[in-house]
Amino acid sequence: MLIESVELVALPNAPIWQEKVYRAHLDSGEDVVLFQHHWDVKLPPESLIGMTLEEAWRKRTERMLAAATGHH
Repeated sequence: MLIESVELVALPNAPIWQEKVYRAHLDSGEDVVLFQHHWDVKLPPESLIGMTLEEAWRKRTERMLAAATGHH
């Protein structure tokens, strides 16, 4: 399953630190929440298009580790 589109979605009644998530629309027609938005990890939603879910998760993890170690 490949990601066809991704949007950053605000969740109603969520605490500020958890208010936005990346929601992906897959080529199977399914919509899934990929992961929570983190203010210190710059990851444009459009950069995830064409990836599998596993690839998107890996990319996010790499960005988070780079930000944590000061290599972003």
